[in-house]
Amino acid sequence: MDDMDPRRHLPLAPHDFEILLSLSRGPLHGYAAIADIRDRTSGDIVLGTSTLYAAIRRLRRAGLIDEDGSRPPESNGPPRRYWRITGLGGDVVRLEADRLRRAAAAADSLLAESPARASK
Repeated sequence: MDDMDPRRHLPLAPHDFEILLSLSRGPLHGYAAIADIRDRTSGDIVLGTSTLYAAIRRLRRAGLIDEDGSRPPESNGPPRRYWRITGLGGDVVRLEADRLRRAAAAADSLLAESPARASK
């Protein structure tokens, strides 16, 4: 597989998948991505800033996201860096969503065929 083959990035770590999903709707700064992920997952996934920025470095190095330079400077507070998904990142997040759908369907099928187990 070559560097531009989106399959070489699969499977994604859950945090990476959630970040790419958030950026698939448009550029975001770090805090907005954290809030989007928390809200979209109803609090099931809450990223800390160190986890987010480690993932951003990893995703950027892989060519899945890039800094969005089209944002105007903010008037209040320190300047924020905005991130956007790349074309490759969009391909990767779509493939990962498909992979997860297939995995969930297989799990549903296996669980439907399994006898219920009583917990002690």
